[in-house]
Amino acid sequence: MLYLLRPFPLSSWSADSLQRLEAFASRLAKVEPYFEGHIQRACFYALNYGKWISLSETELRHLYLATFFHDAGKVSIPPHILQKDGPLTTEEFKIMQAHPTLGEEICLKLGPLEEVSPIVAAHHEKLDGSGYPRRLQAKDIPMLARIMAIIEIYDALRSERVYKAPFSLEKSLEILRSEALAGHLDKGLVDEFAKFGESQYVDPDILAVDFFSQERSHAVSNVWATPVPVKTSPQTAAAVPEKAGITILVAEDNADQMEIITTMLSKSRYRVVAAEDGQQAMEQLGREAVDIALLDIMMPKMTGLEVCQQIREDPRLKNIYVIFLTALAGGEERVKGLEMGANDYVTKPFYLPELLARISVGERVTRERQEMERQASYDPLTGLNNRRSFDERLPGEFERAKRYHRPLALLMLDVDDFKQVNDTYGHDCGDEVLKEVGRVLRERTRKSDIAARYGGEEFVMILPEIEAEGARQAAEKIRQEIKSVTFKPDSRPPFSVTVSVGVACTALRDYPDGQAAVKDADVALYQAKRSGKNRVECASGSSHP
Repeated sequence: MLYLLRPFPLSSWSADSLQRLEAFASRLAKVEPYFEGHIQRACFYALNYGKWISLSETELRHLYLATFFHDAGKVSIPPHILQKDGPLTTEEFKIMQAHPTLGEEICLKLGPLEEVSPIVAAHHEKLDGSGYPRRLQAKDIPMLARIMAIIEIYDALRSERVYKAPFSLEKSLEILRSEALAGHLDKGLVDEFAKFGESQYVDPDILAVDFFSQERSHAVSNVWATPVPVKTSPQTAAAVPEKAGITILVAEDNADQMEIITTMLSKSRYRVVAAEDGQQAMEQLGREAVDIALLDIMMPKMTGLEVCQQIREDPRLKNIYVIFLTALAGGEERVKGLEMGANDYVTKPFYLPELLARISVGERVTRERQEMERQASYDPLTGLNNRRSFDERLPGEFERAKRYHRPLALLMLDVDDFKQVNDTYGHDCGDEVLKEVGRVLRERTRKSDIAARYGGEEFVMILPEIEAEGARQAAEKIRQEIKSVTFKPDSRPPFSVTVSVGVACTALRDYPDGQAAVKDADVALYQAKRSGKNRVECASGSSHP
């Protein structure tokens, strides 16, 4: 649990004191179910809410440390009381009421925590004097203890316990407000806590969702399960709007942190995909077009460092902007991550505005790169990828299909008798024909498909996850639609054009590489030309006029 002290390290402690603290923290983590998760969330609230209400650096440090140790006294409470499934008896409750005083004593014994011991002692006091253990009243309760009381009650309401299910956020805030009206909590601090939730996370509607639930509830499940259109990859130039959505992969094995991050991002302007470990992160990257990856360094099955290394070694993934989330106190791992190619890192517990700011930097860098790639890969006449872009993307698409044993189809299209169009109607009219072919290819393809102008009047398409018959049908629809377009040049009779199409598919032949499939599609295209044009010819030998 000591990683939670990263924002305010106890650098002044001796090695012996730190060893005692670490042993105590390990003991504290075993006090009751969900205890470590409770401390994680409470520290998160303390850090972010404290900054929200502009606490001084000293006040923020005291609040944070007191929050970490506020339940220290529970190590002396019998487990059968802490874990009781139901209300406590009067005698049991008296025993439980001793834990703030016990916590105060522990903080005094631990050394440099004397400064926070009064806050720990008073976090269950109430403004009207009805709290415990000393029945302090408003003027006698430290402000930081009043803040901690709000955090403690809020998290208890929102979390699952052996005796209750988690309350909704709305009900939890309602209870906090009623406690303030009853004179138990500081009304001004409660009001600010509600504003903190609304303003901190960009969208006022954040108060309408379960934001801080103990376990991964439907707030995260919906992020995983709801189908959201994946943005087109940067290289599909004209098909990508200037402000296409940014997709962020969040790889985090802590369910509480996962929920906070995914809810915050999905309620902002980002599309989120999630992974619980490094292996699942790589599987998501194999399925999704990701722009930014938030990677926890320490994850099961595969660490964030290993995921980052694989991202940088994969030509298809290498441009992803990588941000590490780390609770590690030392700088060695962060340096190693940056050396592996990470772009940035954020320490835990993170301050949400800082995380959003760093993600915004990643978004800006990503969009700048996308624009440069768009200019380099863009065919300005047709709005499709150019030959260079196609040649760069073909190997990655082919290797992915081969690795996962999935079909991949290629279409080669050529406008029939295009020279005659230029000779008869002029090059301006010929350009209009090529533009229309580009439009049809964009509108008749999925976002996962790749369409490019291969050269002159020749076009090529990559169709992932398509068997031979599906590719033939797609080619036939394209052929028919292009034929149905009527061109009306000035002072000349209207005309139409046709295309011949060659189809190749990895489901029919075992190609050594993508270029071999392109050659096969080109042979099929030549066969279509020889067989009368305006037709689809498959590399398997079957033709369809």
